[in-house]
Amino acid sequence: MEKKLLLILLIFCYSLSSVSQDTTNSALDSVNILISLSRDKNINGNYEDGLKFATQAVQNANKNKDKTQQAKAYVSLANTYQVINDRDNARKYYNIALDKSTDDYFVNVASLNGLGNIYSTDKSTVDKAARYFEKSIVYTLKAGKNEHSFYTYYNIAGMYLNFEEPDKAYPYILKADKLLPKIENENPLHRLLQNLNLAIYYNQKKDHKLALTYINKALEIGEEYTLTRELIDIYDFKSEIHQELGAYEMALASLKKMYYYKDLDFNAEKNLQVEEVAADFKVNEFKEKAEASKLKTNIITLLSIGILLFLSTSFLIFYNYKRRLSYQKLEIKNQALLQAKNEAEYANKVKSDLLVNISHDLRTPLYGILGITGMLIENPSIINTQKGLLNSLKYSGDHLKSVVNNILKINEVESDKITLKVTNVNLRSLLENIVKSLNYLADQQETQLILDISEEILEHYIIDDANLSEVIINLIDNAIKHTKNGTVTISASMVNKLGTKHRIEFKVSDTGSGISKENLSIIFDNFKQGDTEENTLDGIGLGLPIVKSLLMVMGSKLSVTSDVGVGSQFSFILECEVANKDNKSNTNSANKSLQILVVEDNKINQLVTKKLISSLNHNAIVATNGKEALKAYTSNNIDVILMDLNMPIMNGFEAAKVIAAQNKNIPIIALTSLEISEVREQCLNVGILDIINKPIDKEALKEVIQKNVKMFE
Repeated sequence: MEKKLLLILLIFCYSLSSVSQDTTNSALDSVNILISLSRDKNINGNYEDGLKFATQAVQNANKNKDKTQQAKAYVSLANTYQVINDRDNARKYYNIALDKSTDDYFVNVASLNGLGNIYSTDKSTVDKAARYFEKSIVYTLKAGKNEHSFYTYYNIAGMYLNFEEPDKAYPYILKADKLLPKIENENPLHRLLQNLNLAIYYNQKKDHKLALTYINKALEIGEEYTLTRELIDIYDFKSEIHQELGAYEMALASLKKMYYYKDLDFNAEKNLQVEEVAADFKVNEFKEKAEASKLKTNIITLLSIGILLFLSTSFLIFYNYKRRLSYQKLEIKNQALLQAKNEAEYANKVKSDLLVNISHDLRTPLYGILGITGMLIENPSIINTQKGLLNSLKYSGDHLKSVVNNILKINEVESDKITLKVTNVNLRSLLENIVKSLNYLADQQETQLILDISEEILEHYIIDDANLSEVIINLIDNAIKHTKNGTVTISASMVNKLGTKHRIEFKVSDTGSGISKENLSIIFDNFKQGDTEENTLDGIGLGLPIVKSLLMVMGSKLSVTSDVGVGSQFSFILECEVANKDNKSNTNSANKSLQILVVEDNKINQLVTKKLISSLNHNAIVATNGKEALKAYTSNNIDVILMDLNMPIMNGFEAAKVIAAQNKNIPIIALTSLEISEVREQCLNVGILDIINKPIDKEALKEVIQKNVKMFE
C-alpha cells in the first residue's frame, strides 16, 4: 500500500500545479510554460529535461522579481528533485518557496505536501511529515477544497498504517470520515478509499473479521462502479485478511479475482493502445494544419496532445513490465498459500486422528473400569469405607469418560458430522435423570443441584434427546466446576405455544465465581477456559464450544449473563414438538424380560455388559466374534443384539449384514468404542439400527434397549 499512497500525494501536487496554470493571466507566460514543460517531462520519465525546464523557470522568475512566480518555479524545481529522489535539494527548494511568504494556494499546499512526502518515507520522521501535511490542510480547508483535505487526511492515515502504527492513523481516518458527506457524491472512490484504510487499520489491530467487513464494503463500491485498478488492490488485501483468518481456500479465491481484474485492466490497456494508433493519424493531420497556420497556441496544444499520447504509451510499456512482475508475485503467493493450506489441513488431520485414536483406545479399558466399579458399589457385602473409595474411583472414571467423549464430540462438530435424530422423549424424566447422574459431582463441590420444571411443560416431546442431553450435561458440569458451597439451578419454562409447537426455555444458573467480560470472549473457543483460580475441578475447555455448536444444529442459540463474584446464567430456547398419544412410550417392553445376544471379544467387557443386562432383569448370551454370533442367533430366540464392531474372525459389520438379511425385525445395536459419525453410514447399510459408545451405564443401556425394542412391537 505504501507506494500507492505516496503516488497519490505526488499526483496531487502536480494537479495543483495544473490548476494554477489554468488560472494564470497569460497563457504565453514564459515561467508558466517552463513549469508546465518540466511537469510533463517528469511525468514521462525524462527527468533531465524536467530539471532543465524547472531551472530555466527559476531563472526567468528571478529576473522578473515576482515573488509568486519565483515561489511557483521553486516548487517546480523541488518537485523535480523529489521525483529523482534527491531529497536534500527537494527539501531546500520547498523551503525557499515557502520563505517567499506568498498567499498563493498552489505554492503553500504543494510545498507543505512535498515536505510531508520527504519525511513520510522514514519511520523516525513520520510525525514531522504529519505536521507538514496538517499545515497544508489549513489552506485546503480555508479554500473550501474538501476533496484535497480528504486526500491529505487519507494519506496521513495511510502513512502511519504503512509503518504499522494504527493508533496514530485512526484520528486521521476519523477526520477523513467527517469530510465524506461533503464529497462522496462527487466520486465513489472517496468512500472506497476510506473503507480500505479502515480495513487496513482493523487488520493491524488483529480484528481480522472487522477488517474483512470493511474490505467487503470497499469491494462493493469497486464492483458497482467497475473501478478495476482499485479492485486489484482490494482483492490482494482481502487475500491477506483471509490468510490471517486461516481461510486459505478463500485467500486463493481472492487472489484469483485479483488475477481476473489484472487481466481485465491489461485488456483495457490493449484497447487504449489501438485507439492511440488511430489518434496518431489525427495528430499528424493536425500537425500539418498547425504548421501551415503557424499558430503558437496550436503548437502548444499539439505539444500537449503529443505528451499525452507519449505518456499513455510509456505507461503501457511500464504496465506490461509491472504486470509480468505481478503475475510472478501472484504465482509465488499461490504456491505459498497452497502450501500453507495443505500444511494446516495436514496438521489438523494429524491432531484429530491422534485425539480420536487415543480416545478410542481409552474407551475399551474405561468401560471395564467403570463397569466393575459400579458392580462393587452395588454389592451389599462391600463395607462403607470401601464404598467411599469406590465412589471416588467412579467419579475419576466418569470425569475421564467425559473428557474422552468431549474430544470425540468436538472432532465430530468440527467435521460437520453432527446430525439431528428426533424421537419420542419423556422430557421430565430426561432432566431428572441428568440431575441425578450429576449429583455426585455436585457433592464434591458441596453444591446443591435444584431442578425446576414449570407445570406447563408436558411429559412427552419429539426432540433430539442425545444432543439435548449433551448440551444440558455440559452446562451443568460447567456450572458445578465454578460453584463452591453454592447452588446450581436447572429450569425449564414455557415461552409460548403455537399449536403442537412449544417453545421451551432451558436455564442453568449458578452462584459461583462468575466470568469477567474479558473471559466471556474466549469461553466458547476450543481448549480455552476463563479464570479457573477458584475452581477445584478443571476440564479441558471443550464443554461450551460443543454446546454452542450443538445448539446451532438444533436451531437455537446460547445466551450468557455473568457477574464476577455473583454467578452466571446460561440459557437457550428450543422449539419442541408435542408427542401425540400414539407416539408415547409403550411401557410393555420395560417390564418384559428380553433375551439379549452380546457379541464382544474383550473378556472384561463381556463381564460388564452381561452384569448390566442382568441388573435390568434381562438374560444375556455371549459370543466372542461374528461367527459365533451367527450360531448363537440361529439356535436361540434372540430379542436384541448388542454388537461390537471390531472383532477377529468375523467383525460386527459382516455378522450384522448376514443376520439382517435373515430377519429385518431384529434390533441390532452397535456397542463400540469407535466414533459414531465414522461408522454411522456403514452401520445403517448392513442393518444396524442404532449405535452407542462405550463406556455405557445402566440407565443409558436401559433406554437404548427400550427405544429399539418398541420399534418392532
